[in-house]
Amino acid sequence: MLGLSELKQTKVYQEAKQEGLDEGEQKGQLKAKLEAIPRMMQLGLSVEMIAEGLDLPVEVVKAAAQSFSQQNVAAFMELLHNQRELFSAQDLADLADLIKPLPDKIENLSYAIAQWCKQDGHSAQLQAWRHLLSGLLAATVEQLLASNLESLDTPSPVLKKAMLQQAIESGEFFD
Repeated sequence: MLGLSELKQTKVYQEAKQEGLDEGEQKGQLKAKLEAIPRMMQLGLSVEMIAEGLDLPVEVVKAAAQSFSQQNVAAFMELLHNQRELFSAQDLADLADLIKPLPDKIENLSYAIAQWCKQDGHSAQLQAWRHLLSGLLAATVEQLLASNLESLDTPSPVLKKAMLQQAIESGEFFD
């Protein structure tokens, strides 16, 4: 029978150990790529550009982008509901005007919110929004890593433009 030190010297053990390291390294690289998607979206890159830049399938980026966009809008709606004091009456009017002409696509709503938060005078909202998002984004990355990315479906949008508009108008949001 082989002892532990002898076992560690066998070719089978060495190959198994290397395969485990390779899988861990690949998972780490994938995690870094998934974490980069929201930032690239905020910069205005298309799903196709992100997929090409990160060397990921378009379907994976599309599903991740949709998940991140939903989280962006959900976190902003939560901010409108729970920290309404961060928004002046003019902020709310500007947001309503910004959202009104947009199509009912979660990606468009998310991008518009991100751009609004980056404007001068909205640093408090941006900071609070990012704080809310930090945990949500990490959870989404972990969820995506746990799923089979090859057969990942684009999630159907849960949030609607009308819900965001309701949150802007009253701080409440309903289905």
